[in-house]
Amino acid sequence: MIRLITILSVALGVGLWAGASSNEPASGAALRLVLSEVRPGGLASEQYCMLVFDDRHFHSETAHRQKGKDKERKVYEGQLSDSDWNALIAILDAKEFRELRVPPTVPTLVVQESHPYTISVARPSGFQNMEFLTKESLKPYQAQLKPLLEWWKSSRGAQLPESKAPADSRCSLNDADAIFSN
Repeated sequence: MIRLITILSVALGVGLWAGASSNEPASGAALRLVLSEVRPGGLASEQYCMLVFDDRHFHSETAHRQKGKDKERKVYEGQLSDSDWNALIAILDAKEFRELRVPPTVPTLVVQESHPYTISVARPSGFQNMEFLTKESLKPYQAQLKPLLEWWKSSRGAQLPESKAPADSRCSLNDADAIFSN
């Protein structure tokens, strides 16, 4: 099945990378990690986003989108436990992950089996940015990415109370980022 994507990768990637360069939440801690995933559906999509800061604070959002607009967006915030933080830092600082170089994705209007992921990790020399338009495009990097994606999936599964904090612009897609499948 062919899925249509309207420049999602460029808008999402550029938006997250540009937002990541601001590097400062309200608390003043530096941004360590940005994770974003969009799960497309027939006429709607789900977006997951997580920002992790050097002070172990995290900001997470889940959005249900239709026709390029949020129908519902929930925000969760908190502190990572020592075990979650240590596991995350071990993954991010592993030699295989640090040395991972993913060439920039060239956006296309038609992507088969679209399932975009964007990952940005703060490094001393800037951000290590990775973008994948499909699960298939992850395959060459599966060994290095699997631990991080499993950590994220497990953290998303934790029951957290919804926060009253506003959505973070580094997690929000714009109205042009509609994903449809046919």
